[in-house]
Amino acid sequence: MTEEGAPPPFDPTDADRNTEIWRSILMGTDPSLPALRRRFRRLPSDPRCKMCAAPFRGPGRLLTRLMMHGPSESNPMLCSLCFGQLRSGGPGGAEIEISVLFADIRGSTGIAERTSAGEFRRLVQQFYHRAAKAIHQHDGTVDKFLGDGIMALFIPVISGSEHAIRAIEAGEAVLRAVEDRALVAGGVQIGVGVHTGEAFVGTVGADDRLDFTALGDTVNVAARLGSDAGAGELLVSASAWRAAGRDEAGVERRPLAVKGRAEPLEVIVLRSESIAAVA
Repeated sequence: MTEEGAPPPFDPTDADRNTEIWRSILMGTDPSLPALRRRFRRLPSDPRCKMCAAPFRGPGRLLTRLMMHGPSESNPMLCSLCFGQLRSGGPGGAEIEISVLFADIRGSTGIAERTSAGEFRRLVQQFYHRAAKAIHQHDGTVDKFLGDGIMALFIPVISGSEHAIRAIEAGEAVLRAVEDRALVAGGVQIGVGVHTGEAFVGTVGADDRLDFTALGDTVNVAARLGSDAGAGELLVSASAWRAAGRDEAGVERRPLAVKGRAEPLEVIVLRSESIAAVA
């Protein structure tokens, strides 16, 4: 990002340079960001774009809407210009450490059989809304909705260096969020998984359809944790737990066999009742 907020000069002929540009953006170390943030911080008021600090409320929001077209519809944590920048460089990205969250409705096939299509859609939509709100409140980015699940990324430029903490807290918040009377009455229960590690983050796809996402083993492991978590469970990989600096004494542990790995993955098990008790 330049000081004026324009996208960086990606060069399709220089892959190494583009990777470093991507890395500086994703890690929040782009040299133009501090000056841009200081400038926007002078304008009221919070909440703000997590990248450039452009204000979304108060008098400053008028300038944001004029320059950046307001909050991004795809990710309300960012202004439209910053989110567009993350998708502007064509297919490309960088390998960085991130945290990934998956949350899935348990027994969705049975729920669909017991309810009308319209009622099932309403329940899933309510789950999406509550889960996405919890994720955004903890500086996460909803990557995609997955039929009866949701995938979220916690990237340093948005979530900060403590992205593992944010991801675990988001997982706890998602479990609390579905303790809604209508969702409970509809039989909606979810399992959540969180993992931290190196992943490719950037844009992928065909020239006319690019998606900003994350790929790699870290994403696959997080997905496995999400699918293996029981109803009302949050499974956190030991690497995410340690990255978050959480106390390991007295926590429930579970070995999890992961396809392609010689040794079981050690996970920490949190349950909705214990999470609710400390909320």
